Amino acid sequence: MLKKIDAIIRKLEDDKSFDYHPRFRIEKKELLDIAFSKYDIKSAAELGCVWGIDCSYGIYALEKFKLNKVKMVDTHWTDTAMERVSNYPEIEVFKDNFGAEHMPQSIGNVDAVILFDVLLHQVAPDWTRLLEMYACHAEYFIIFNQDWIKSNLTTRLLDLGEEEYFKNVPHNINEAPYNTLFDNLYEKHPLHDRIWRDVHHVWQWGIVSDDLISVMKKLGFRLEYFSNHGELSYLKSFEEHSYIFKKIR
Repeated sequence: MLKKIDAIIRKLEDDKSFDYHPRFRIEKKELLDIAFSKYDIKSAAELGCVWGIDCSYGIYALEKFKLNKVKMVDTHWTDTAMERVSNYPEIEVFKDNFGAEHMPQSIGNVDAVILFDVLLHQVAPDWTRLLEMYACHAEYFIIFNQDWIKSNLTTRLLDLGEEEYFKNVPHNINEAPYNTLFDNLYEKHPLHDRIWRDVHHVWQWGIVSDDLISVMKKLGFRLEYFSNHGELSYLKSFEEHSYIFKKIR
């Protein structure tokens, strides 16, 4: 399998499709290239597609691999994102929280679910429940996540306390919305029907890679591809990992 994947990467090395957004990541492009080249994926749901990237990954996959349908879900849509997706009749927009219980049914069945940089934010439902919710609606999960390496236990970061929390996340105590987070943990968020402790705008989890793989196995998915992109200079407690999971038949 690894030789086949290496061949795919070499074949795609000359593709210079990096003009979709200034923050377009080559690691995520490579993950999409492998997933959509190796497997028969013609439809996808990208959960959390807007922040900082304005739907660029879903649009890239749609254009590059001639997908039939891309369903894009986010709570906060920018004007730029809306303008971009309006050019593609294959894209269906959902302005909602993909963690809401009704969303998997509303989105419906797709070949693949794309989760880039979002699992560590998920509470109420947490990341394990989120994966469970969508497991019966997709054949593949394409995941890019910042995984916890400081211990071998998946950790709720807010439970570390304020000092340790800010030692481990890539944000500082003076940065909104983090500047009021610990003062308002159990206060109702003004825009969401939940307390601040349970909003997805902040880093919530340190997920251990083995736990993610184990959860997916219990849900009936086999790990098809994994890549460790290493730690970031500003993120010493985490490594960035790419995954492709396939439903076991």
